[in-house]
Amino acid sequence: FIMATLDNVVLPKKLHKELINITKKGDTVDAIKELINREIMRKKNRYMFIVKNFEKKYKMKFEEFEKAYKNKRMNYKIEKDYFEWDMATTVLEDIEEEFKAIE
Repeated sequence: FIMATLDNVVLPKKLHKELINITKKGDTVDAIKELINREIMRKKNRYMFIVKNFEKKYKMKFEEFEKAYKNKRMNYKIEKDYFEWDMATTVLEDIEEEFKAIE
């Protein structure tokens, strides 16, 4: 992977102290990675919640829903659900790539 070099990054002592306190990491780089991991997890949970709600509502996985409705005329509400569900599914796939990128 590609490393970004930030030679002149200086954190104010108070910010650094909070970073270490919040993450319980002794190393600044590890603390930043921890915050990034937490944010990715928060995002993942948000989109998993959306996907689970649609699975519960339609009693099927997205792939089944897509096959069932793809060639049919959808009303506005179903079409709106389709695009939101598709977006949430795609974001979850992207999140897995984000996790791999920071490891």
